[in-house]
Amino acid sequence: MNLPGSRVYYVLKNQPMSRLTIAFLLLSSFSALASPEKILPKTLVIKPLNYYANQATAWTQEVSKDRHKADAWFNLYAASSYAQAAPARLREIVEDMSKAVPDTYEWLVVKGWNEGLQKSAIPYLDQAFTRNPENPEAYSLLQFTSELDLKAEQRQEFSRRLFNSDRISSSLLTYSYNVLMSVEPSSILITEGESTTVPLFVLQDVFGIRKDVGILNLDLLGNEEYLNRKLSGLGLTATGSWQGDQFRQALCTMLPRDNQGRKFYYALTVSKDNLSTMKESLYIVGLASVHSLTNVDNVAQIRKNMEKEFLLDYLRVDFNGESPDATGKVLSSNYLVPMILLYESYLKEGNVTKASELRHLMERVAQDSGKESAVARFLEEGKSVAIPYFPFPLDLKKVEGRFRYFTSTLYGEESEVTNEQYNQFLNYLSANNLTDLRSRYDFDFSAYTEPTLSMMKNYSAYRPAVKRKVTNGYMNYPAVNVSYEAATAYCAWLTDQYNHAEGRKYRKVKFRLPAIEEWQLAAASIKDPMGIKWEDQTVEVKVTPPGGNWIKDGKPEKKSLNDPSILYPWFRYWDFRNSAVNNKGCYLGNFKVPDNGPCPGIKKYGVLASDGFSSMSPTEAYFPNDIGLYDMVGNVAEMSLEEGKACGGSWNHKPEESTMRSTNSYDKPEAWIGFRVFMEILEK
Repeated sequence: MNLPGSRVYYVLKNQPMSRLTIAFLLLSSFSALASPEKILPKTLVIKPLNYYANQATAWTQEVSKDRHKADAWFNLYAASSYAQAAPARLREIVEDMSKAVPDTYEWLVVKGWNEGLQKSAIPYLDQAFTRNPENPEAYSLLQFTSELDLKAEQRQEFSRRLFNSDRISSSLLTYSYNVLMSVEPSSILITEGESTTVPLFVLQDVFGIRKDVGILNLDLLGNEEYLNRKLSGLGLTATGSWQGDQFRQALCTMLPRDNQGRKFYYALTVSKDNLSTMKESLYIVGLASVHSLTNVDNVAQIRKNMEKEFLLDYLRVDFNGESPDATGKVLSSNYLVPMILLYESYLKEGNVTKASELRHLMERVAQDSGKESAVARFLEEGKSVAIPYFPFPLDLKKVEGRFRYFTSTLYGEESEVTNEQYNQFLNYLSANNLTDLRSRYDFDFSAYTEPTLSMMKNYSAYRPAVKRKVTNGYMNYPAVNVSYEAATAYCAWLTDQYNHAEGRKYRKVKFRLPAIEEWQLAAASIKDPMGIKWEDQTVEVKVTPPGGNWIKDGKPEKKSLNDPSILYPWFRYWDFRNSAVNNKGCYLGNFKVPDNGPCPGIKKYGVLASDGFSSMSPTEAYFPNDIGLYDMVGNVAEMSLEEGKACGGSWNHKPEESTMRSTNSYDKPEAWIGFRVFMEILEK
């Protein structure tokens, strides 16, 4: 929190740190306990983490009623495993099963499951299969352990049983077919996870599809004996150390380095953490990325795959009536990036027919995968008029330095767009005689009369620094009274200027407004989130024990971001997760609060309210969140990609209306609405 010039820094560093009693806004969840439901394998459905957590609770209640129901124990373990319960909790369930339902089919499967992908799992799973060969619960595990033993015929048998027992969704099989078709002949495909690898084995074993592709599953490669035998069988080597916590990342990096005569592809479902050291060398070509040390025309490969190789009818028509949670539908969001790249290519070529066809398909995929807002910017019509390009002295170092890491391809600007930044855009339009566009995108003061009109004009006026002294104190304040259309035009202008600039860090980027889901996860400082859904995220916080000091004594605990009491970006200090003030009673953001209060502001700002400001405050006046983004709650509400929706509340909203979850509606430019730019990296 030690940000020079910050009110919070001033208060925390210059006053005693005694722990005071703080009044919290406590939110409680009164939802009824979920009814227990059979837990289906992830080759059929993938549901949110909170669903599995609720089911684990429901099945716990169920086994407490009758501890001898083996199927209830099995569902409890499955729900807990899918909810990412701690290993100790999973072992506890196995131990309890050994006492309550020993030597049952369900216990044998769970015991083998809990052993992980090790040889020690095989006897339990084999015994379960011998006892009940028609029960499909163990088939996917047996397929994996057959691969672990490199028993091709046995793997083929369980692949056949998996397919015949309808344990894989139809959409997942087709998705997996397209993964294989993304790969060049005789290449290596690296995968991760059971649900995305099992169907690949089924396609190879049952249908003989793309048997030339060598599949390396990172989970299986954690077994050193298997790793050595598998690599040898594929004619591959890997030198160096790949054991320990980072072995997956090390393997992903070392394999193409040590086998430069082979092509390596990485399924889009592989964790970004495992690819972080090599992301500059990866090119999306479909449902996989290819590793290359030289430039790849990946759009041409995407075109070939999408037009000639992929089976896409299942995305257009739901032939099997699958639920929205069907695994293939959940994973279909992975089509969107290659589709977007191809869509832009069609538009550049003037191929309106193909662009229109792909647009409709993108809309369907976005709907099925819950990504409508994330692709809306590519499908807008008439939101802004094209701005002609003229050279502009863009300060690349300054621009690139203002963006903070959110994901490997998406960065958020550290503050809202300032008056200085927005005026540069307007001055560009004036300097190049784009008079109509200047008028179209200018600050909108139409709602004001005197004397407010003069005040707002003065606030927004451009007065650059002279001899390093700022002559207008509002240059570093957020730009407000800007329309949604003007904000998107600013983003388009900045995109064009950056992509023309010599010496830029990235080959091609797109500056844009964030989707609401992206904004909220960035506000919560969730780097490389598990999907885009708020409820799917797990975070580590510091919980202060009773009587402890919140700074010194906080103990790390895992919490679900879906906890309704998590409201503000400083929630990792758990005592303050739903408090707009710190332990001195000082507001931690610029909200609509009474003009008097216990906390003094900084004199240089001429403060009037107990949070420091009576209206807009300078950007970066309060401390940033954990990824370096300032004012993610309060100050000005920030436009999202969805027109008419702004996030985070403002100086004109009460603290309870200015949380990470808050969305504020608007229908015209306002003094309480600004915008923050996100930078999406399209080509590195």
